[in-house]
Amino acid sequence: MRDDMHTCPVCAYQQLTDPPSDYAICPCCGVEFDYDDATKSHAQLRAEWIAAGLKWFSRATPPPQGWDGWRQLAQGGFVEESLTA
Repeated sequence: MRDDMHTCPVCAYQQLTDPPSDYAICPCCGVEFDYDDATKSHAQLRAEWIAAGLKWFSRATPPPQGWDGWRQLAQGGFVEESLTA
């Protein structure tokens, strides 16, 4: 992973090319920063993404090979590893 990558505070995707601000959109969870998180917390947006089935958002950016939303959340410290098994 490149050193200049950023992590999404909603889904823990670690390959954002832009900081999570200024209307950048996470290709993983689809959150548009400074828009979606202007009225909802990152925890609320995360819960909505989980409830919707942790689906990859972007059609232009494919998910990393072997991508797993639960594993990503666990590695980001948002859920316990035991919940992902």
